[in-house]
Amino acid sequence: MNTQPSIRSYVIDLADQFGIRYQATPEDALADSATRLAGDEVVTDEIEDLIVALRRAGAINGNEMVTLLGQYLDEKFSER
Repeated sequence: MNTQPSIRSYVIDLADQFGIRYQATPEDALADSATRLAGDEVVTDEIEDLIVALRRAGAINGNEMVTLLGQYLDEKFSER
């Protein structure tokens, strides 16, 4: 039995500790438009957005962001 908290729970708790919420920026809107115009669609969920917000706020560094995103996506897609 795995007693480790999920990455999802960890990210939510970390964001709560720092009082961080995701807020889309104009750059996010530009990236969405460029991606859509290129014929792709990237849809992030609330946890992926929170990880980005943690990085933007300086609560985690770039390596931690990449690690958390990778672990979260592994967790997310292994549940399917």
